[in-house]
Amino acid sequence: MSELIVRKSLSEVVAERLQEQIVSGAYKLEQQLPTEPELMKEFGVGRSSIREAIRKLENIGTVRVQQGVGTFVASKNTVAEPLSKRLHTARDKDVEEVRELLELKIVEKAALNRTKKDIANIQSCLEKRNKAADQNNLALWLEEDINFHISIAEACKNPILVELYKTFAEQQLKKSIGDQYAAPISMHRLTLLHKELLESIIEQDTEKAVKISLTMHKKP
Repeated sequence: MSELIVRKSLSEVVAERLQEQIVSGAYKLEQQLPTEPELMKEFGVGRSSIREAIRKLENIGTVRVQQGVGTFVASKNTVAEPLSKRLHTARDKDVEEVRELLELKIVEKAALNRTKKDIANIQSCLEKRNKAADQNNLALWLEEDINFHISIAEACKNPILVELYKTFAEQQLKKSIGDQYAAPISMHRLTLLHKELLESIIEQDTEKAVKISLTMHKKP
């Protein structure tokens, strides 16, 4: 029987090597890791691969990223399964429940903290989403619908919530949304609610934003 060859991405390879260095003692607890340019030179990869590798290690608690300061060793004995991998095997019901909780807090904070730039970004994503629905382009619609919700997450101004939500979007959100919209005609099912959600954020009406988000999660 031939063995299955599993090809790893550059970011996965870098993450594994960095973790090996941390576990071996090359970096001490709370020690700052080299800068991105230094890591790029050490591993011979691009900036995006380094950033993704650091993100993977951050997700499992191995490192801690302080914006504007650097990346520090947070743990040498992390055995927890990365959230991104955990989502692959999680039940859809469980993922949906956590996603709903995240979105309720996100829309509430977005309504409080949004800026004019945030509003313009959310509006642009919504217009692209609706245009894709008009064209019956499911793939593009899925992408823009997710971008719409991510733009709201970014408006909440909580980087942890944003990263958590992006992880859900990248791993499971596209699948869960796609399962609900098998027929092109259904892509406009929640268009009005999306518009109302944007309006509530513009008006900074947190109660209305949360109520609309709850309604959007109700099964048709």
